[in-house]
Amino acid sequence: MKFLIAPDAFKGTLTSKQASEAIAKGIHTVFSDAELLIYPLADGGEGSASVLATILGDDQFLIESATLIGLHLPNMIATPVEDRGSAAIGDAIGDAIIQAVEDGERNFIIALGGSATNDAGMGMLMGLGMDACDGDGNPVKPTLAGLLELDRIDISKLDRRLSECRFTILSDVGSPLCGKSGATATYGPQKGIQLSEVDHVDTAVSNFSNLCSEQFGFNPSKHDGSGAAGGLGYALLLLGGEAVSGAAYIMEATGFRQQLTGADWVVTGEGCSDLQTLNGKLPVVVADEAIKAGIPIALLSGAIEAKARETLLERFDIAISATPDGLSHDEVKHQAAALLSDAAAIFAERVKRGD
Repeated sequence: MKFLIAPDAFKGTLTSKQASEAIAKGIHTVFSDAELLIYPLADGGEGSASVLATILGDDQFLIESATLIGLHLPNMIATPVEDRGSAAIGDAIGDAIIQAVEDGERNFIIALGGSATNDAGMGMLMGLGMDACDGDGNPVKPTLAGLLELDRIDISKLDRRLSECRFTILSDVGSPLCGKSGATATYGPQKGIQLSEVDHVDTAVSNFSNLCSEQFGFNPSKHDGSGAAGGLGYALLLLGGEAVSGAAYIMEATGFRQQLTGADWVVTGEGCSDLQTLNGKLPVVVADEAIKAGIPIALLSGAIEAKARETLLERFDIAISATPDGLSHDEVKHQAAALLSDAAAIFAERVKRGD
């Protein structure tokens, strides 16, 4: 038997490599002589940099949003959502541009998943030179609070070297910027935006996009991925970036399809699988490739939302949650690798029985 083990990171708990190894350990307890191919992946969120690091060209520069403004970071957790912003991404791009342009490197890969911000990328653009003011002409902060006070912008001071750079935007979601399926309505509450404030924030995001439309001459707010990372995808599209599926990009770049040859099962997973998994998250992209190749596909995740299980089983042959009922978050985090190994052993037993 050959098992291709290709999970995403289990956010804040296990890297994709650690998750792969835990799954392999569990399968090995049942199939001691099986061929276990460990193949850690990512979808533009946490862990993308480590997966792509060994295959980047000399002319490419990778920025992972999760490492700078990730929702799992202690400094972000401790900061109210209105005081968070994407300026760190702008600073990182600006610092990289100096070397990149001088050395002839103009290709930037920006992984967007896992961000803690909802400022529509205003902070990033301010970090790259854009002026943003309130109704009295005072500069606003490069945060969500600043976005809520925003009255006008001026892009005349944006770093001119941006026009010489190419941005590939790795997104793990296909949401537009605004509206009922947009960044704020879909992901804002996860980041700390109160449900009662969602419409107010969405209106501010829409106002920002209108101001940008006047200055940039176009408005990509409805493009797939513009709502990624609290609208950071939108700001990168304004800079001429190309939004692509992070999972598909990384799988293509790492040669995932070639690894399917001879596999009897493909195993994938993530920290929590729910209905949003079907919106471009790594496990479902892996499942689509396995299905095309005629190979059974298993989903082993930290948790599987009950109301999503039936829908997920339309894409996966087996779906198993690694978290037993009754365990606290701290207990799960402490035992994550062991729990995932146990779930993998249960999966392997089902395969052995032919269930």
